Amino acid sequence: MIRTTRRAALAGAACLVAAPAGAQTPLADITDVAQQVALDDRVARGYRRDVLIRWGDRVAYDAPPWNPNVPGEAAAAAQFGWDAVTVAAVRPPAAADGVQRLVLVVAHPETNPAMMFPSLRPMPAVEADAMGASIINLVAQGGRWVIADGGFQARRITATTLCRIGGPLVGDARLRTAQDQGGAFVRGIIAPTGGAATPWGTVLLGEGDAAPVLAAWRDLSPRMAEANEANRFGWVVDVDPLEPTFVPVKRTALGRFPKAALASAVAADGRRGLYMSEARTDGFLYRFVSTRPVDATDRAANEGLLDEGTLWVARVGAARLDWVSLTSGPEALLALRAAAVRAGATAFDSPAGIAVHPDGRVFLACRGNPSRGPGRTDLLNPRAVNTWGHIAEIIPANRDHAAAHADGALLILGGDPAQPGSSARYASGTRSWLAAPEALAVDQRGRLWIGTAQGNGPPGLQRATGIADGIFICGTDPGSQRGVVHALYAAPRAARIGGLALSPDGLSLIAAVRTPGNEPGADFTRPATRWPDFQPAIPPRSTVIALSRQAGGPFGG
Repeated sequence: MIRTTRRAALAGAACLVAAPAGAQTPLADITDVAQQVALDDRVARGYRRDVLIRWGDRVAYDAPPWNPNVPGEAAAAAQFGWDAVTVAAVRPPAAADGVQRLVLVVAHPETNPAMMFPSLRPMPAVEADAMGASIINLVAQGGRWVIADGGFQARRITATTLCRIGGPLVGDARLRTAQDQGGAFVRGIIAPTGGAATPWGTVLLGEGDAAPVLAAWRDLSPRMAEANEANRFGWVVDVDPLEPTFVPVKRTALGRFPKAALASAVAADGRRGLYMSEARTDGFLYRFVSTRPVDATDRAANEGLLDEGTLWVARVGAARLDWVSLTSGPEALLALRAAAVRAGATAFDSPAGIAVHPDGRVFLACRGNPSRGPGRTDLLNPRAVNTWGHIAEIIPANRDHAAAHADGALLILGGDPAQPGSSARYASGTRSWLAAPEALAVDQRGRLWIGTAQGNGPPGLQRATGIADGIFICGTDPGSQRGVVHALYAAPRAARIGGLALSPDGLSLIAAVRTPGNEPGADFTRPATRWPDFQPAIPPRSTVIALSRQAGGPFGG
């Protein structure tokens, strides 16, 4: 891990840079990385992989040294979590010294006692502090992004962090706790699966399914036994990464359901749009459009922008996608899936990552659904048996993210083209293939970056395919290179790619390589790999990496 000891004193409003889409540069000069499963990771020729932070590394200034053989609550609450998903890289205002800085937000969605602890047994109090999120300072040094040790914003958010309730359900009896009968505050962020940055510099974390976590932690504290506890999770949580004293806000206007991924957009009239995918094999695709437009001149004026607006759910027909508005009463917000079912929503094949192209197109990764069944296919879910996953393309009418309709197409159909009956589809010039696409990001040239997660797909998928999860680049230009896929990075054995974030300078791709060595039958004492340290006494560690071109210049060529 690379660190700098200089303290980054960062403050003020955030600024995310979105470069206009230009002509996509050729992909043919990329030498695809070998895809076979291996103990170590690999990166394509001409690219460099730097380690930023790993499970157990210090986040908070007072974190003790990591000792995996002696887990403890205080240590877990100050160190980087066991699981990791890159959420967003926010650029703060320029400092007087001219040094480039970033604030990185990483979610910690899961815990696994068998892989985390020498005893292989649950330790709910430690797990609660290992879950949540890490906020980390990065600084550009010698052409690389490195950790700014002791950074001003560096901190942990856990399953016990105080959060506010925002939006229509403030004070609702079904969210009240025994400690706060006013219903304005709750404790903790549980199972955050990903998120997105807002234009004004906050970061949204989408909570996943808290039910199995709450069941496992039922004896952790009296509040876990409260009837309302489940209602306090499954929300989008708004976090200000630049302000250490900010209390995270659960935005109830966005609805309660297990989130897979989020992506921000701006409607033609300046209103805020947010796309949200549901973490289910038959999950839905939702959209929120704010009532008010974004205020580009006053950051504080946007604080409650996500508390008022309209929720929509996607319904896919034979030739287009329609957005159906949902009722926004308390009952619907607390159980949004039920409202979506009543509205005739279309089930997608394990919808996951979402990315918005600069020209207004929206890409949705679907990991797959092996049991969709004949007669239930549609324009954006074309396989009755979808073992491999695919990427759908949604083109809003007039490229307006508040439009009621959208055209739909398929960018790629995952799988091995050489396997009979796979129905895999890529464009000519593709030299690598993929399965279970999960994380998406669009770069400054409009190319799509794809992170795969076979461990999140059908059981045993990686063993069946024989290929490692990794990071791929895919052309999206309708004129040329559309659907051409190349493999840039191969993760170590049993690792998945969790989240992708392009640095605002366009020079690096930041990604989480999550839970290496965690495959069926593996545990703390017998992992499938010991990446990235490869020391006999050190377990494998989820790791955030930065990929860059060795010769410098824009990432991806």
